[in-house]
Amino acid sequence: MTTILSTMRRIAMAALIATPILTASCGSKKTVIDDNNKGVDITTGATNTGNTGTAPAVKKADNITYLAKVTANQPTEKAMVANIDFNLKSGKKDITVGGKLSMKKDQVVRIQLTPMGLMEVGRLEFTKDSVLIIDRVHKQFLKSSYDQVSFLKNNGIDFYALQALFWNQLFIPGERTINKNLLAKYEVDGSNITLQQGKMNYRWQTDNSVERILSALATYSSTQHGKSQLGWDYSDFKTFGGKPFPAQHAITISTTKKTLNVNITLKSMKADDDWDTSTKVSGKYKPVQLDEVINKILNIQ
Repeated sequence: MTTILSTMRRIAMAALIATPILTASCGSKKTVIDDNNKGVDITTGATNTGNTGTAPAVKKADNITYLAKVTANQPTEKAMVANIDFNLKSGKKDITVGGKLSMKKDQVVRIQLTPMGLMEVGRLEFTKDSVLIIDRVHKQFLKSSYDQVSFLKNNGIDFYALQALFWNQLFIPGERTINKNLLAKYEVDGSNITLQQGKMNYRWQTDNSVERILSALATYSSTQHGKSQLGWDYSDFKTFGGKPFPAQHAITISTTKKTLNVNITLKSMKADDDWDTSTKVSGKYKPVQLDEVINKILNIQ
């Protein structure tokens, strides 16, 4: 048990670092589209339109219609609670621990790590204003606003981008709502939806036959820091709220120096909203700095 608990600290912090790098490849989000292109809040930032072919206007209308179908093919529930298996692979490390994923749209995404279901050893929580990591084994915590990390701030990264990825939804960087004019920023090529914004490139792969998102890939290219990528693959779709929802999330974070793989398997998904969205940190816990956490994560072998 001691060995398991000692490794949980690394897992909890590794889960966090997945976010800064992943967020480095995502922006804000939340969408509004219906069949008439009027504005239905879908809590995603999905949008898109292409203009290839000999009839651009027709193509653009077809793309908007397709995007509306993809968006409509997502659960309307505002909350989810699921037991999970959380797997982390980095270098020679390959660790799996049980836990729970709890989400309330536009409020919080929370991951709790509970090895063997006995006790919570780590918590990772994203809210609209901050990221919170709690290491219960060593009674430490980190709490930081998104704009305190310059790399995230410069790329317009916030809670809504992360929420979109966890909910298997489309998003548009820097926007919480999308109107018809913004749809023209996207390109559609077959089953691929793409968006280029400065050094950031976003690509979603979909299944045309069922209007379903299968993967998201965000790439940040810098002459100074090289290329970093966040890949988020979705599979094993189950019925949740009458709509398909991925029970398997395979996340890959890669930079020029390191690759981190996180696999989250959702079990027994429920539309449960009877839980508190706020976490209070005990005064007995010691605050740690973001740089300290990042250094420890990057030293995982």
